[in-house]
Amino acid sequence: MLAAAISLAAVAGFAQAQPTGKFSEELFTSIQRDMICLCGCKSILKDCPHVNCDYAIPARKRIREMLDQGKSREEILAEFVKEKGEQALAAPKKEGFNILGYILPFIAILGAGYGVVLIALRWAGAGAKKEPSIEKSGEEQQPKPATGEAEGVGGEAAERLKKELEEFDS
Repeated sequence: MLAAAISLAAVAGFAQAQPTGKFSEELFTSIQRDMICLCGCKSILKDCPHVNCDYAIPARKRIREMLDQGKSREEILAEFVKEKGEQALAAPKKEGFNILGYILPFIAILGAGYGVVLIALRWAGAGAKKEPSIEKSGEEQQPKPATGEAEGVGGEAAERLKKELEEFDS
């Protein structure tokens, strides 16, 4: 009976300790994903490729110690930011001036789309002007008979053009 009580107490103690450790491990992994390794590899802290990294190994150890002390995720990240600055974070905080980094790409895409639409409308409008227009009565306009005179050309230039056209025709 005493052995059953002891084994039951051990199982109960293990059951209580296990979720905390598992939660702590998930939190530990999550915090590592939100931080960048400052050794120069440009990887997140969790994926630093250096076996004996001078930054990642002590940082991971320190994160574990803070988790064991009961500090929250925000407190741990805030402490690293306080020490190393925002460069310790894998992504900038979504507040203040940093929010422009999240918004500007969408504004640029919308602006570019607006520009493409404007250009397409101009090109479509220019093409429509070149086609023969239809009068309001629904009848097509008759082409003007060739008189040999160019529109918009006057004086000596018109005379010279008329003369050259006559030479070309003969």
